[in-house]
Amino acid sequence: MKLFLCSHFSSVGNLIKEELENKKVAFIPTASIHEGYTGYVGSARKLFKKIGSILTEIDISKEEYSTIKSVFEESDVIYFTGGNSFFLIDQLRKSGADELLKREMTNGKLMIGESAGAIICASTITYIEQMDEKPEDYSQEDDKGNLVDFYVLPHYLTAPFKKVTEKILAEFSDLNICPINNHQAIIVNDKFSKVICID
Repeated sequence: MKLFLCSHFSSVGNLIKEELENKKVAFIPTASIHEGYTGYVGSARKLFKKIGSILTEIDISKEEYSTIKSVFEESDVIYFTGGNSFFLIDQLRKSGADELLKREMTNGKLMIGESAGAIICASTITYIEQMDEKPEDYSQEDDKGNLVDFYVLPHYLTAPFKKVTEKILAEFSDLNICPINNHQAIIVNDKFSKVICID
């Protein structure tokens, strides 16, 4: 299982440039579609194109299962933007994309998760509720992600999330939380994980 988890992809994406050059990327902006600010989506798209990735953009909240399946199967990399973690996990499950994602990752594909896209990998995403509000139509009885055994806390000590990230880290001290700022990323390769950062 290969993952690259970060707070701000356009700041750290060059760390895995070699794995993205001339690769087909499923670009999933679903988490961001109801957010007020979405500049990070455009900056991520721009970096992928600069690196030489071939993007297929797909919103899993609006596409048929068969379309999502086809895009995932034809891609080398599956990337999720930031946005609302609860909306994203709700749509992953509703669409069946959660199981498709696990299957493609089992086949060795790289998943990139930015902010919300990193948060949804945790055993449960309940810890992030102070940062992300649950949508009114949230339909899940639990908040499980189940891709990694730690909890990513993106934008750590970074404006405008400085106070809330400090609060989450203090309140959930019993969890294996991995805080990262906008210039750090977590690389997971099977059971091995490490935090890397840019200078």
